[in-house]
Amino acid sequence: MLPVGARERKAAVPQCPREHVTKPSFGSLIEFKGALSIVADDIDPAGFVTGPHRVDTPHPDLAQALADLWGRVTVAGGAVGFSPTDPVDRLREAATALVEDVRHRRAHLITLGQQHVLVGMAALRARQLPVRQHTGELVWLAVDPQLQGKGWGKQLHDAVVAQAQALGLEKLDLVTRSGHGLERFYTNLGWVERGRWPGAVRVAPGDDRDEIWLTRDV
Repeated sequence: MLPVGARERKAAVPQCPREHVTKPSFGSLIEFKGALSIVADDIDPAGFVTGPHRVDTPHPDLAQALADLWGRVTVAGGAVGFSPTDPVDRLREAATALVEDVRHRRAHLITLGQQHVLVGMAALRARQLPVRQHTGELVWLAVDPQLQGKGWGKQLHDAVVAQAQALGLEKLDLVTRSGHGLERFYTNLGWVERGRWPGAVRVAPGDDRDEIWLTRDV
């Protein structure tokens, strides 16, 4: 997205080439007894992964691909803002909204692919308020469960930082939740924990997590 006041520099972002407009193929995100379930794609943990790519022209099937990826991560216990008991439509609505924001330059999307399957994504929003136009938010970062632990999360992160630099942003922030060690992942990449809201994230009845706020300079 190109939010109000964001100034995009002419320099290219080498870590983040533009995405070719090709038709992706996706697995199936289904609803089973009120909970998310996934018919897994043929993802090879040792296979070739392309990207990170910056998405400039979203493919018509991108929203479904995002919902599928978020579903796989959620079912595996990952933290992408959803619960395994969420209806499938909730993921699709969020994915559709993100794609619309990308299309209208209100958000910037970075992706990873394997054999035309979406296996990783990160989303950046530059803020629009005049007093906050030098800041942005890392809204999402997700890697397919079968490809985690291989450095792809760091590559997505670094591509987001490069995109933030290209937009002229100076500071970034994000929120995540406790219980996954994500605060260690981010602090190892230069983020600083600024605060916690105990019990703000309810993953399931009786399973409350802290919301963690982190920031970093670009």
